[in-house]
Amino acid sequence: MNMGFVKRAASYARISKTPMNKPRLFVTGLVLLALVLSGCSGSNGLSIQGDETPEVALEEPTKDTVVGDSVSEDGDITLLQIIEGESVQRRAIVITPADYQPTQAYPVVLGFHGNGQSPEDFAWFVESVCSYEPQCIAVVPEGYKRSWNLGVEESTADDVAFVTDLVEELFTRYPLTSDFFALGHSNGSGLVHVLATEATLFKGVAGYGSMLIEGREPQAGTSPVSVLQVHGMQDDVIPYAGGDSPVGLRFVPVEESAALWAGVNECNASTSEALDNGGLMLSFEGCVDNHRVIHYGLAHQGHDAGMSEEFAHVTSEFFASLP
Repeated sequence: MNMGFVKRAASYARISKTPMNKPRLFVTGLVLLALVLSGCSGSNGLSIQGDETPEVALEEPTKDTVVGDSVSEDGDITLLQIIEGESVQRRAIVITPADYQPTQAYPVVLGFHGNGQSPEDFAWFVESVCSYEPQCIAVVPEGYKRSWNLGVEESTADDVAFVTDLVEELFTRYPLTSDFFALGHSNGSGLVHVLATEATLFKGVAGYGSMLIEGREPQAGTSPVSVLQVHGMQDDVIPYAGGDSPVGLRFVPVEESAALWAGVNECNASTSEALDNGGLMLSFEGCVDNHRVIHYGLAHQGHDAGMSEEFAHVTSEFFASLP
């Protein structure tokens, strides 16, 4: 349903990264975000200056990632991946809607945690995104050694292959639509940009606290994909202005990252609007196949900018607005 992206307000109040409610984990569920687009504004809306324009042989695996033979009792999906010659278990939490119906097809949102975190640490945000209407199945994978391999992490796993195989496995287990989305924070956001660049898995992605990495920008032939970026202007981990980061990578300036995605999507119009707290929103429209690219720069915010219920709603509305 193409309902148009509604600008939502955010008090930008930081919400704890521990789950507000324990995720509903089901042995048989895997539901993705089918997102609402409510069109409500109200006191929590973003205030804009100016007019609103808004089989598995485990002993001899035949590929790097193979599927485990069961879903564990806590609702995880387990896959085996060959990493440096060793078979390693990789898991993903599955969170289904409270009224999950096995005869109904759902969209899926995959959420990728930050470096050093576990899926449980990030599940609250992904579940919140999927809690709006239309609801979705939330899937929260675990990074090898609690990180995603962007080139400098402890992990040496091929995470693009892992996520690709996870998506394939989800289709064999659950009633899904073809609408897959991804979101991530920090190291997980870096992976989301890599996945959007190097794979064709997702209709839309959302990255919080990380942008494109220098040397891994989209290239000619990169498939169009809608992108939502959210970044704190006072981020001292991955600087808003790009360049060298304490994590050991160099990043494209965050607004340039958005512009590069706009180029991939052949967008022909852009607007820059000031937010009432001194931040800004960049919006690129007129893109091929009605894709969208939107960037929020949040003033006075650091590395956890956007990790809030308000921006979970913004993310759900963004995904729901995509045709």
